[in-house]
Amino acid sequence: MKSWRFAGFDDSFKGDECYIVGTVFEGSRYLEGVMVDRIEIDGLDSTSRIISMVRRSKFRKQIRAIFLDGVTFGGFNVADIAEISRSLSVPVIAVTRRRPDFESIFRALENVPDYELRKTIIEKAGEIHAHRGVFFQFSGCDIEAVVEMIDASTLKGNMPECLRVAHIIATAIVHGESRGKV
Repeated sequence: MKSWRFAGFDDSFKGDECYIVGTVFEGSRYLEGVMVDRIEIDGLDSTSRIISMVRRSKFRKQIRAIFLDGVTFGGFNVADIAEISRSLSVPVIAVTRRRPDFESIFRALENVPDYELRKTIIEKAGEIHAHRGVFFQFSGCDIEAVVEMIDASTLKGNMPECLRVAHIIATAIVHGESRGKV
């Protein structure tokens, strides 16, 4: 197996406080680093925060791909996967356990400022694909590379390890103990 480094980002929020956590893994087995920042709930800063966190990371030149837990953080703080990929020159893969229900998402977005911008960012993330029991959207590479990276980053179950551990850390920061599934 190739020795690739992957970054994974997930969030957790309670009340008006939202943290975004990034982990850096060598493949699926070795945690090398953790990054933490805050984002606005229903804001528009998740894209810039993720870019900033990776740029500040000592691992930035070694990261082969960035995994996101979906494209929304902190409610409807939508991450622009194409912009993250372009800015950092690495593929970005948004992974979810369930197929996104865009009809419901767009209906809910109508209650948040900048509806059209958020909708455009979500649509720009592209078509939904499935592999290993997860659904994904991607930018910055082809689908064969995505499948290879999902396989290389997954230890047990179906979620990339960098996302699984980012979720554990993010929920522990906000709730005092990890909870739920990625």
